[in-house]
Order: sequence, then structure tokens, then C-alpha cells
Amino acid sequence: MHIEASHHQHIQQLSEHSIDFVSIQIIAIKGSAPQVVGAKMLVTADCNNSPFSGTVGGGKLELFAIEHAKKLLATDNQQATDNISLNLQKDISMTCGGVVQLFFEVYRHSSWNIAVFGAGHISQALIPILLTLNCKIQCFDSRTNWLEKLPDSPALTTTRLDELADAIERVPANSYIIAVTRGHSEDVKIVEKLFQHRNPPFIGIIGSKSKAVAIKKQLKALGIKQNQLEQIHCPVGLPIGENIPSEIAISIAAQLLQLKPKLSHLE
Repeated sequence: MHIEASHHQHIQQLSEHSIDFVSIQIIAIKGSAPQVVGAKMLVTADCNNSPFSGTVGGGKLELFAIEHAKKLLATDNQQATDNISLNLQKDISMTCGGVVQLFFEVYRHSSWNIAVFGAGHISQALIPILLTLNCKIQCFDSRTNWLEKLPDSPALTTTRLDELADAIERVPANSYIIAVTRGHSEDVKIVEKLFQHRNPPFIGIIGSKSKAVAIKKQLKALGIKQNQLEQIHCPVGLPIGENIPSEIAISIAAQLLQLKPKLSHLE
């Protein structure tokens, strides 16, 4: 009973944070096997050699199940279930001579993706606010110590990169982009590469009105079109509060919530 309750608690935790996952259950066994009928585990896309929770027996059987679950999550098709029968000895070279039937159930969420470039003071105030919303967040910075200060949450992924513009390839196409970096030269690199690869629903850059003019002038010189420049919100955030990280963070979160219904068709 405790294991079943724990399984459902972990499903609820992943669902609350809109994290895609696969539930795997042993539904039949013939002969010997490392677990029993009814054994369950959960796998997310970032699982490596161990599940997010639960177990179907460890060893080669579990590794096979994890890899198959990750393949299901990586495909674009919306296949919701899969059923696989494995001869443990012949199919995955286990010493057990039994046959195990695994049932895979894929849970996908339509999620709100937000990519934050920079992990400094404003991000330290902003990201905890965003984590209270139904979204997935990525944060990129070159400074490990700042990334480590961010909250630990299954809805937040932090990545250290020397060149923040390199993160564009790691960001889902429908992500809302927030640039709160240490300088506008870095912002220009990010936005230039961004427009080379995609057209995000929202781009916000921290700064002043004079910074906005300078950034857009540089981007125009780099070949960014006028209609793309008009999509940039700089300074990002609603014109409320004072110029301190906590109030800037609230103004940014408020702007995202204000614009999201209007921008949802672009995601």
C-alpha cells in the first residue's frame, strides 16, 4: 500500500510540473524474474541508468525499460501505450529464464516553456516566482556558483555554458525567452542566433529604453528584419515597481501572464 501511494504521489509531482514521463508496469510473468507482477516505475527524459521512482527489478531488464521509455518520449508521435514481452535470457542476455511482459504508458503535457539567459540577481528573484506557475524553465549561465543558488525543482533545468547563445539549440521552439545577462553584447548574440533558427512567441531583454535602441540598431546591422525587432520587449516587464531585483522579477512575471493568452497561438 505504501509503495502504491508513493507511486501516485510521484505521478502527481511530475504532473503538477508538466513533466512528460512514462509509467512502466510488469503485467505478466512466466518462469523466474527479478520482480513481481504489479511492480511499477516512472521514467522521465533525463533519467540515465536509474528510474525517477520505483523499480521493475533492476539490472538489464530495468535498463531496457528505461531506454525504451526514453525512446517513446523522444518520438513526435502521440503513441500513448506500448506492450512488450521479453524473454529475459534470449532478448536481453539475463541469467533468468523467464518471460516478462511490460506495459508502457506515456504521459505528455502541453507545457509552457520559458528559457532564462543569465542566473544573476534578477533570475534569483524571478525563477522562484515562475516555479509557482505551470511551466518548465531552463536557465543558462557561464557561472556555476550562480546556477547552484537557484531552487532545486523538477520543473527547472540549469546548464552552464561559456557561450550563452549556444543554448538556442537546447531550447524548445515554443519557448518564451528572457535575457537577463551581464551585458547587451551577449544579448545581441543570443537574439541574433535565435532569429536565425526560430521565431519565438516572446523575447524579453532586461535594460533601459536607450539600451533597447542600441540593441535593435546592432541587430538591424546584422540583418535582423524590422518585424522581428518589433517582437523584442526591452525593457522587459510591466512598468510597475522600483528598479530592484525583486520588483523587476514581479513585473516580468506579470508581463508574461498578461501576454500569454494573446501569444498562445504562436507557441
